[in-house]
Amino acid sequence: MEPSELRNKISELSVLVVGDVMLDQYFWGDVNRISPEAPVPVFQLREISHALGGAANVAANLKGLGCATELCGFIGEDREGEIFLELARRNGLGISGLTRDPSRPTTVKTRVIARSQHLLRIDTEKIKAPDAEIKETLKARLEGLLDQVQAIILSDYAKGVFLFEGFCVWLIEEARRRKKPVFVDPKGLNWHKYYGATCITPNHKEFAEIARQEGLSPEDLSGSCERLVEKYGLNFMVVTLGAEGMYLYHPEEGAWHFPARAREVYDVSGAGDTAIAALTAFYTAGLPLKEAVSYANLCAGIVVGKMGTKPILWEEFERALREE
Repeated sequence: MEPSELRNKISELSVLVVGDVMLDQYFWGDVNRISPEAPVPVFQLREISHALGGAANVAANLKGLGCATELCGFIGEDREGEIFLELARRNGLGISGLTRDPSRPTTVKTRVIARSQHLLRIDTEKIKAPDAEIKETLKARLEGLLDQVQAIILSDYAKGVFLFEGFCVWLIEEARRRKKPVFVDPKGLNWHKYYGATCITPNHKEFAEIARQEGLSPEDLSGSCERLVEKYGLNFMVVTLGAEGMYLYHPEEGAWHFPARAREVYDVSGAGDTAIAALTAFYTAGLPLKEAVSYANLCAGIVVGKMGTKPILWEEFERALREE
């Protein structure tokens, strides 16, 4: 498929992203001396910036490639929630699925960076399942959104959205009943809640942990993927391997390793978000699976060359494609 045709097909898609949304906050500055009070650097703050994080970064990557995107998750009734909403609107994301939860703060990850050196991360969060009323509000909004989209991504950071008992199972069943593909970025070892998804995309550490729990060998990628795909009712599985690229297993079409395609690596935060967003967009647009994974691998290689959480843009992807 030619890039122009692929872009047109992606522009006709709408993808629903459900998960734990976050606000990424950056403190940019310099360190020129050590504190006289303790052996720690003195950070001179120059600038504060914000970006969409967690599931919202997945949505921003989809939008960057040209997809219409609906975002579903929780934010708090606080200043950070207002900043998040403004960023989401500015990025053109659909926000009708977002719900305010007064019992929790907006999840914020604050990174302190001095001249491209990541010094510290500060997390502000409250990990818990929302109450029953908010759960029902969320399900009602999802029932309205599921019919409007062509694919669903579950972005699980174990902060609250998928801590509802039975919620993830319900959502996958509703999506598959409508014949919509479901892609999952997992967290933790309870993969039973992801049963029946189209694809799960663990990173190498997550893959190793679930493989060991199942009595499998993490070193045997093909054999372990085969067992996991069968046990959890998946169509196929993609493992993101960081500096080693990506690995695809399909029970009928076989397995492939895609070497990393990064030119320079500045910041790996958000690379998994880019990978699952790009894979979903390319696969749902009709690309053959192997080609969709190859292109997703290329997109992940582009974003690790950026400092901070920044989504892939179609122009960057097309330029990299031409260069290769």
